[in-house]
Amino acid sequence: MNKTTKTAMIVLSLLVVWMLSGFFFSDPKNNTEISIAIDSEKNIINVKAKQFSSELRLSSVAIQGRTEANRSVLISSETNGIVENILSNKGDQVKKGQIICKLSVDSRKAKLDEAEALMRQKELEWEASKVLVEKGYRSQTKAAGSKAAFDASKALVIQMQKELENINIRAPFNGFFNDNLSEIGDFLAIGMPCGQIIDYNPILVTGQISEQEIKKVKTGVMAQTILSTGEKLEGLVSYISKTADKKTRTFRVEVKIENADFKIKDGITAELFLPTQKVLAHLIPPSSLTLDQDGKIGIRHIDNNNKVIFSGVEIVGDKGELVWVTGLPNKVTIITVGQEFVMENQTVNYKLEES
Repeated sequence: MNKTTKTAMIVLSLLVVWMLSGFFFSDPKNNTEISIAIDSEKNIINVKAKQFSSELRLSSVAIQGRTEANRSVLISSETNGIVENILSNKGDQVKKGQIICKLSVDSRKAKLDEAEALMRQKELEWEASKVLVEKGYRSQTKAAGSKAAFDASKALVIQMQKELENINIRAPFNGFFNDNLSEIGDFLAIGMPCGQIIDYNPILVTGQISEQEIKKVKTGVMAQTILSTGEKLEGLVSYISKTADKKTRTFRVEVKIENADFKIKDGITAELFLPTQKVLAHLIPPSSLTLDQDGKIGIRHIDNNNKVIFSGVEIVGDKGELVWVTGLPNKVTIITVGQEFVMENQTVNYKLEES
């Protein structure tokens, strides 16, 4: 059960108790059933209480989100050609630089051979030109022309080698071949995709945070995540958008989570708990929570004069079957049995429960 649901259930329960409290208060039989005794001489109610001390806790903001792949790219052709082979199946894990799709060679090899032959010719002309210059039979200008022709032929060879290499469409990073977007025999022009490569490690959990909460969160801190599958994860807040979404006026938040075994899938609903600030809070049983006459959620506790005090609280988290609340003194004696049958400033007798 996530924090939001648990908090809603607690508040709903308190509302029911509040509405029915008048009925229970006026019925002596019910008072006896919950072990609330009244001193007949002093007309003082006896209750049970327990002492609690505050702890320093990191409060958080809860938002809804989903898991997303860290990177997703379409691997596209850098040359024109017909798909000759697809070397990976959908879902295969691939390595950076691995050939995924291969185009037909066509005339590329012949053009490379032609360029290499021309380069060798221009190299011989350049060598001969240098000898003639040294003997005074050729001017420096013509020698420079031979050198330029040789350099141009080398550049053409490099260009033809690159063109031949471009028939191999490779994975740009380690990941998974998620989908093939072409088939053997398809013609791919420059920029047309052969397939999709996705990186799932680390995986992102993303969500949108409101304008009111954006100032409370920052990058570089650890956040908690609960997936709809029940998994509880921890990751680093790696990104907070500087610009709000124009439609929702919310800001994108990303949390990176290690996913070396690839067990976390893309697209799973999640709840994100983003840390905000350290606060002093008490870890108490939710049964201690009650409502005042105005319906405000809070705690009834006892001061040094045995008088009842009502303090409004805010639920900031939970731990197992207990809840974290703020708004109480550092050390407090909370009424655990009978809080619905006493009022503020009323004097009570109490018996401490064991911690």
